[in-house]
Amino acid sequence: MGKLKGLEPERVFYYFEELSKIPRCSYNEKGVSDYIKSVGEKLGLETLQDDLLNVIIRKPASKGYEDSPGVIIQGHMDMVCEKDDRSGHDFTKDPISLIVDGDYILADKTTLGADNGIAVAMGLAVLEDNSLDHPSIEVLI
Repeated sequence: MGKLKGLEPERVFYYFEELSKIPRCSYNEKGVSDYIKSVGEKLGLETLQDDLLNVIIRKPASKGYEDSPGVIIQGHMDMVCEKDDRSGHDFTKDPISLIVDGDYILADKTTLGADNGIAVAMGLAVLEDNSLDHPSIEVLI
């Protein structure tokens, strides 16, 4: 069970926690890019990954929304990797150690990577949710 289990919206925090397990400093995005690509493929959606590791996942419009303007959700997969001088964290291999403190999610002596980790998590959660009526969606990471 994850540390963020039970937080709402559940699937957003599920994906945020999964992303936090993958080292993703700038210029070290292969692992996280491959993860995002795998999510799109598992959802059966058109998924493209380019040589620079950008990922595009497309979800067709719901019935009745085919003629509506599409929506693009964009975020970046990398994070600023800074740590406290007392931290032994190795950003090339260690997951981010998440801490839930009341209404806050923190990282243990490192940056959290939430500035766009949450955008990626939200995009993946929206793509996964088949209960939503929506125009075509394109998630660009």
